[in-house]
Amino acid sequence: MMLIVRNFFAGLCISACILLVSSSTGRAQVLAGSGDVSGYGGLVHTEGTNHALFGGSGGWNLVPAVSVFGEYTYVSTNSSTCINTGGVQHTEAHPETQVCASASSHVQLYGGGARFNFLTSTKIVPYAVAAFGGGNYSGGGGNGYYFGLGGGASWFLGKNWGIRPEYRYVRLEDGSVGANSSAITGGVFYQFGGHGTPKK
Repeated sequence: MMLIVRNFFAGLCISACILLVSSSTGRAQVLAGSGDVSGYGGLVHTEGTNHALFGGSGGWNLVPAVSVFGEYTYVSTNSSTCINTGGVQHTEAHPETQVCASASSHVQLYGGGARFNFLTSTKIVPYAVAAFGGGNYSGGGGNGYYFGLGGGASWFLGKNWGIRPEYRYVRLEDGSVGANSSAITGGVFYQFGGHGTPKK
């Protein structure tokens, strides 16, 4: 747990330094009262294994500094397990001594949260994020919940759109077993409506 926390803060500090150096000053890019939709993909690291994820979100920018959103994420947790049989070491000459089985499973997360935007007068807008919601675990896991904390940046590449890299620490609970995860995602967002004129 302490290793995850240390990695989180180290990554957050490095990301903040990069963003501060590369940000260009200008008018605020996140417009008050605007809508925001995004799609994303990435990897989640849980207890020594990596899994692919993808999802989408939609939200509302209440003011340039605070955005609220709803989100859906699908995580593929497929796995493969092999065991040796007959007390003989598995080799290419003796492939029959090993039996492998694959398991298809996934996790669906649905919830919401808030982004707290910093440096809103820059083209690259770093933020902290907090999220909470429910989870459905296939393979007998049933229902549970998750919460996440992290940070990222909304990088405007055009008048209304851009890319959004993000890191989160995520705690998953299914009612009986919990897991600590680190998720790294990248996505594309589109902003519409709102008050003011975004910088080109």
